[in-house]
Amino acid sequence: MKKTKVYLNGKIVPFEKATVSILDRGFLYGDGLFESLRTYNRRPFLLEQHIKRLLRGLKVLRIKPPLSAKGLKLAVLKTIAADKFKEYYIKIIVTRGNVAGHGIKQGNVAGKPHVIILVEEQKAYKSQLFTKGWKAMISSIRRPAVPSSYIKSLCYINNILAKMEATKVGANEAFLLDEAGNLAEGTVSNVFIVKFGAIYTPGKDAPILLGITRQLVMKLAKQAAFPVTEKTITPKEIYTADECFITMSGPGIVPITRMWNKKISSGKCGSVTASLLTLYNAETEKK
Repeated sequence: MKKTKVYLNGKIVPFEKATVSILDRGFLYGDGLFESLRTYNRRPFLLEQHIKRLLRGLKVLRIKPPLSAKGLKLAVLKTIAADKFKEYYIKIIVTRGNVAGHGIKQGNVAGKPHVIILVEEQKAYKSQLFTKGWKAMISSIRRPAVPSSYIKSLCYINNILAKMEATKVGANEAFLLDEAGNLAEGTVSNVFIVKFGAIYTPGKDAPILLGITRQLVMKLAKQAAFPVTEKTITPKEIYTADECFITMSGPGIVPITRMWNKKISSGKCGSVTASLLTLYNAETEKK
């Protein structure tokens, strides 16, 4: 990261000089948003969709967008051009700005929102990830139906605590349940199960972030004539599923082949997940 260049409020600066004040509300209160995405063939994948979601989130937080959609896109491209990686991981961050004094009220701001764009090298994932898959577990942390659960908030403490639980038991991902005990999402992913060839995932009424990769995978599945249903999913349905997979911006689709130490079906990537992987990979290669 130290060799990279960073977009900071309209300027490209060296990583070590990309700093914000300790009075920044993102630092003090988690008062801001971020988007994470990657490139394929040096092109930001689904950039427009990520920017649209960022702007929707800013509207929820009542933060006036510091840049238009076009301006944010140009800023991302400018940041990529300043660095020289084969592929990029990109993180766009917007905070409300610096506080003007003590207190959390909305108007307690000095100046404009901060815009930061970070990049680092996006390394290729090992092929065995998509055949052997990951181990997941059910976290004790619940995902509440509050505004921050539906946006890409800078406040990620629940996800961090859940990830700690996963690491402690040797799992790669933790699934969070909602307050009723039904599946919500992973710490960094949306979750799908497959039963008798049909695909199921928690719906918009669940306290989940509507993932950009999630939306694309659902679209590809429907185009391939796989039945896709958004519904309430219980933990038991995960354990008894024929397949389980997660979606996120980095690797795209990752099979979940074990829950705790129990195999899901054969314990290998299932045929539906494999088909979706092929479709997804083809989508990333489009010009």
